[in-house]
Amino acid sequence: MKLSHFTFDPERDRLGEGPLSEVFKAVDLDLGRTVALKILRAHAEIDPQADHRFQREAKHTSKLEEHRNIATIYEFGKAEGTSYIAMQYLEGRTLDKIIKGQQLGFEECVRILREVADALAYVHENGLVHRDLKPGNVMVLEDGTVKLLDFGIARARDESSITQHGMLVGTVLYMSPEQVRGDELDVRSDVYAFGSVAYHAATGQLPFPGKSFPEVCMAILDGQVKRPSLVRQGFPPMLEELILRCLRAEPKDRYADAGAVYGALLLLEGSSTAVNGKAPAANVNGTILLPPIRCDGPHPDACNVLAGSLRKDLVTQLLDIKNLLAKPLDDGLMPGDLEYDWVLRTKLGVDGGRGVLDLELECFDRGKGPRAPRERLNDRVEFTDHDEWGLQDGLVRGAVRVLKRRLTEVASKPIATVARKVDEAIAQARHAHEILHRGTSKQLIASRMQFLRAIDLDPYCALAHAGLAESLVRKYLYFDGNTKYLEEAREAAARALSLDATCAEAHTALGFAFHLSGHTTDAQREYRRAIQLDEKEWLAYRLLGALNARMGNFKEAAPLLRKAIAFKPQHIGSYDHLYNVLRRLDRDPEEPLVVADEGIAAARKHLAQVPDNQEARLHMAMLQARLYGATKEPRETVQKARELAPKDGYTAFHAACVYAILGDTTEAIDALRSAQSRGYYIQTELQRNTDFEVLRSDPEFQALAS
Repeated sequence: MKLSHFTFDPERDRLGEGPLSEVFKAVDLDLGRTVALKILRAHAEIDPQADHRFQREAKHTSKLEEHRNIATIYEFGKAEGTSYIAMQYLEGRTLDKIIKGQQLGFEECVRILREVADALAYVHENGLVHRDLKPGNVMVLEDGTVKLLDFGIARARDESSITQHGMLVGTVLYMSPEQVRGDELDVRSDVYAFGSVAYHAATGQLPFPGKSFPEVCMAILDGQVKRPSLVRQGFPPMLEELILRCLRAEPKDRYADAGAVYGALLLLEGSSTAVNGKAPAANVNGTILLPPIRCDGPHPDACNVLAGSLRKDLVTQLLDIKNLLAKPLDDGLMPGDLEYDWVLRTKLGVDGGRGVLDLELECFDRGKGPRAPRERLNDRVEFTDHDEWGLQDGLVRGAVRVLKRRLTEVASKPIATVARKVDEAIAQARHAHEILHRGTSKQLIASRMQFLRAIDLDPYCALAHAGLAESLVRKYLYFDGNTKYLEEAREAAARALSLDATCAEAHTALGFAFHLSGHTTDAQREYRRAIQLDEKEWLAYRLLGALNARMGNFKEAAPLLRKAIAFKPQHIGSYDHLYNVLRRLDRDPEEPLVVADEGIAAARKHLAQVPDNQEARLHMAMLQARLYGATKEPRETVQKARELAPKDGYTAFHAACVYAILGDTTEAIDALRSAQSRGYYIQTELQRNTDFEVLRSDPEFQALAS
């Protein structure tokens, strides 16, 4: 069968169908590529609303085609009275089929959910509400890439409704309460649907099951969801809390949008221990005391025997949590010489094979001696097993699971009774960023100390955690290319985003880490998100421009680098990158020369105020070498830089760039050797940096690059 310039077999090539449309695997005869061809059914063509929805799907999806987790729309049109959408053909399985056939591991589940949240965040950033998020609209490709599908009922937030008030549109099993009621929806309705999908994917069960449409609707409106940890054993507490927050009945109590969910998932995914059910080490740090377990109930003797061994097992399991010290108090009296943060008071009741363990976690400001707790958190663990050892094991596992969740909650939220020096922390973090960008390894170390100081002033300062992440990426460059620093950088960026999903600097740092890991698509996504969140985030423009230039996209790179200069004129590296980009564009040959001249003037002005800024001095030397050639000016500038930091790898490497531009091959190779001996990671730059073209045939350079 042929429709327009597409051909397909209606029987053999059918991929799926719905009430209003059918999807076929087809061949585009003009371009010779395989596509997924979605066709509006004949009876739907005469329905204005169906036709409107079909057109709107094409319009909305085409706005989102830049995102790697959203299927690309190639074409929308009408042929022989039939509307069609030609889109990217994807080979894989939808999430509903995956979870029907197997139980996902927690790590794989979180990975899939993170990609869905990433795509959904992009949808929200573009002013859209999906309105039909479900496992059937999530596809996992053969290489593991996740794609969000079907924007047939998506709607712009400022777009008038094409349905009547009170009409249900979407798949009821995953709907929010407000969608079930037919109310107006915003992005928080998608957050709820995401929670429902996450619940189903992680537990294998629906959050609100029912035998009929009305029964499911009533269950959603009732809002009583069973905790995932009661459905699947060993459920990670952080993942459970994330899902339950998405599923809160009131929109105001959920995450604000999918971007906030994405940030929370990054934090969770960044720590394998969190995904495997253990509290992340960075979040739980302190001492917990365990007085003897009190017994309650009709069988005190049996209870006392069980209580003693149960407490020993509880202490042993809590000691497995990194940075948590668990100490039993044999006499129950609070020590006067030991600092502690929490006290766990417990009461055990045993009746036959049934055990009930009541937990009261008292939370204190860190200190010594008896004092009043600032907060008490109460939980109950119940377990039934007529085997004494089985009963003990079940109660211990349940108690540890609850405590990990509680300790993580307490460590992750601000303490109202402790004064947070918010403004001072932000000021400290901003100053640390300024120090970091001066360039040298000594300044990198100084900035890290200041970021940590800012975190001491306010542990919940996202800007400080973002700065710490960027400093770790630079540490990778300055200290032998050790990839553990990139992993730590991603974790620090995720921590920042969990505190503030709108922190542009955190997205930039995360993109930087992806960039140096070779994940260019992920890097570009994070840089763009940073710019969307803060149009003045100069470093995102700078790094995205540099990345585009490395990929040969000079036309895209030039305006990005101009933005970086406009928002941060004292960062001279942006001028140097722009100079190189403009030289490769078929434009006015004077344009790069003007940029170089402006960069040199900006550097001189800045160095008069901040003479220890090696980034400015070295890039000024590079611009002077490009503009003036082998004259004394670039040589004097680079010599001054090396005198200021004779043992610095960053300085030595950029001095090598200057010497290479000047054609001084011996000095360039000597400087590269010096940079390498100081720990600066030169290997990737030697392969890609065009300043070293003059050295490529030199055997000594080839030995350094190998």
